[in-house]
Amino acid sequence: MNSSISQIVPLALGEHSYDISVGFGLRSELADILAPWNQGQQWVVLTQRAIYDLYKPVIDQLKSAGYRIDTIVVPGDESAKNIRHAEDVWTQMVQLGCDRSSILLALGGGVVGDLGGFVAATYMRGIPFIQVPTTLLAMIDSAIGGKTAVNLAAGKNLVGAIYQPKAVLVDPGFLQTLPRRNVISSLAEAIKYGFIRDRSIFDTIEKRFDDLVSLNDQALLSEIIAKSCKIKAEIVSNDQFENGERRLLNYGHTIGHAFETIQEYGGLYHGEAVLYGMKCANFISHKKGLISDELFHRAQAVLHRFELPELGQLAPERVLEVVSHDKKNINGKLNFILIDDIGNGLVSTDVSEDDIVESLQAVTTTQTRT
Repeated sequence: MNSSISQIVPLALGEHSYDISVGFGLRSELADILAPWNQGQQWVVLTQRAIYDLYKPVIDQLKSAGYRIDTIVVPGDESAKNIRHAEDVWTQMVQLGCDRSSILLALGGGVVGDLGGFVAATYMRGIPFIQVPTTLLAMIDSAIGGKTAVNLAAGKNLVGAIYQPKAVLVDPGFLQTLPRRNVISSLAEAIKYGFIRDRSIFDTIEKRFDDLVSLNDQALLSEIIAKSCKIKAEIVSNDQFENGERRLLNYGHTIGHAFETIQEYGGLYHGEAVLYGMKCANFISHKKGLISDELFHRAQAVLHRFELPELGQLAPERVLEVVSHDKKNINGKLNFILIDDIGNGLVSTDVSEDDIVESLQAVTTTQTRT
């Protein structure tokens, strides 16, 4: 084990298995960690301008170690997850001489990871790629499990593939440069695991929210990241193609994705939209009698601690229209994720349009103002 790697979380998928390595300072040993995959082929680092400006030395160390490596920079927001930008990356890779032996290194957050994975899955019918996530959201969620995608005007992540990376390399030290809003948004995916699977994560966030957001406690941060990675790895190992258990990971995402689509991916951060989606899901869970008054108010009180921009007034019919196109619809029925306890999610096909509209009304009248 490399000295910087403190924990390894295996993701078991037969011939497509890989490890999620977690450790502060891991990026300083990247040349050694990647050595088993380096056979003198062309490498491409896919990243965004702000990340490149901060972490160019990480790329330079690979060059100094003899890696044949070039960098492709894409826009620094959700707009990069677009088929037009995917085509631009493919074209640049052809110009760089990339072939089927080339390896794509996705250095960035969820946008870079999703786009990079999609490009790798489709370039010359598939080339290897490795995830090096730089945001908390990517470290605990989007970089794990092989979901790759680009967005359409009709909805988020509607075009993509399940395509597993060769490795996920998590260095929590990257998080020190993130603004507070990004950290708070990213914690949405951590508390998601607390709601659907592991109550201890919810309890930790409830008790130590300020410590987590400040990023001052390395042990606490590593604990939350490792627990989240283990849950995601276990669920994906059991259900790689989202035919059952993996649907639980969509908790908060059905309505959250609708908010992102309506705002054309330019307003709320992904995690912020999902946090609002969780509030809606909890409202519906309570309305249907799945959780008690006490649990509902406790759950919502923790979600209210997350500083969120105003959601604003949304036309319910527009939300319902986007939800109707959601890829979680199967045979005309929406698979909606609810909870019947903190720590236990469930798939429901019994969520009506009226339920969704009522949840929207409840959330928009109590939304947190910053």
